[in-house]
Amino acid sequence: MRAAVLRDAGRLEVEDLDVPEPGPGEVRVQVRATGVCHTDLTVVEGKMPVPRPVVLGHEGAGVVDAVGPGVADLSVGDHVVLTITPGCGVCRQCQLGALGLCEVAAPHMIDGRLSHGQQRLTKGAERINHFALQSSFAEYAVVDRRAAVKVPDDVPFDIACLTACGVSTGFGAAVVRAGVEAGETVLVIGAGGVGLATVLGAVTAGAGRVIVADRSAAACQLAEDLGATDSIVVEEDTNLVSRVRALTRGGGGVGSGGGGGVDVAIDAVGTGRTAAAAFNALRRGGRAVVVGVADPRATVSVPLYHLIDQRVLTGSTNGSIRPQVDIPRILDLYRAGRLPLDRLVTRRYPLEDIGQAMAELGVKPGRAVITF
Repeated sequence: MRAAVLRDAGRLEVEDLDVPEPGPGEVRVQVRATGVCHTDLTVVEGKMPVPRPVVLGHEGAGVVDAVGPGVADLSVGDHVVLTITPGCGVCRQCQLGALGLCEVAAPHMIDGRLSHGQQRLTKGAERINHFALQSSFAEYAVVDRRAAVKVPDDVPFDIACLTACGVSTGFGAAVVRAGVEAGETVLVIGAGGVGLATVLGAVTAGAGRVIVADRSAAACQLAEDLGATDSIVVEEDTNLVSRVRALTRGGGGVGSGGGGGVDVAIDAVGTGRTAAAAFNALRRGGRAVVVGVADPRATVSVPLYHLIDQRVLTGSTNGSIRPQVDIPRILDLYRAGRLPLDRLVTRRYPLEDIGQAMAELGVKPGRAVITF
């Protein structure tokens, strides 16, 4: 099978690998589309400690091609999305509903293995590492059956794949983790794929005002096209917190008291600076959620006194969703015409152009998808 393999930092090459066989409790999926995410780029650039050689890709969607022993709830021909937070279903975190914190699967996200520590990718006698429990930059992917979420057959694969990570992360951050309520004012920092999905989530939840901040004027415009009410094009000298407070003074959303600030701030960038800005832009009692993948060495500094005002700074993994429940619900909203996920996709590439797809991340607005 064809797969994009990372052997050295900065260089993805399409190679022929062996078609993997599913083991007990696993399924093999013929990948039909997969999103291209900044997290993949972070690995390509050598900024995330992932063992190489590795097949990246973590937003796959496709058709079940084979099932391993013990799989009774999926069949050949089923359309599925490959989630990055399948959970094991039995550990304490899974029992509490926090599948993204699973004590069994989560430790294998970047160690080159699948959910239960297994490896299925080979090139002859050579072992090839997995990424994010799936490795979807390939024609086939073997995953734990819990990582394959059955979805309606009428959803295009290049739309369905977005819910594996980017859409789930952004939509879930707004709807699930932050719990945006009708009439609230929401700030979204970053208008990349996750930020745009956050905008859609906030709009769907009934936010009264959605403010987007990004360095790209084109990205801000796309966010407004998707329902954002205001946008701030961030320059080097922009004081984002002051701009947000000026925009919201006299309003500021539910319970702001007219002093400015937002009810919810979601940081889809994930730096110490943007996380601090999200927190400092809150009104009293507001909540900030960081969903961007931060440098593990990064820190954030916020005024301790503001915690007395019951402002909250927290994080979220994959939008804190329950994939088997929430991914079908998100796609039902799309099918009903209430969630225009198709407007997120602005670029499609064949696998051979994976290098170009990576190079254009952050340069062109919207989402990029590899199609097979």
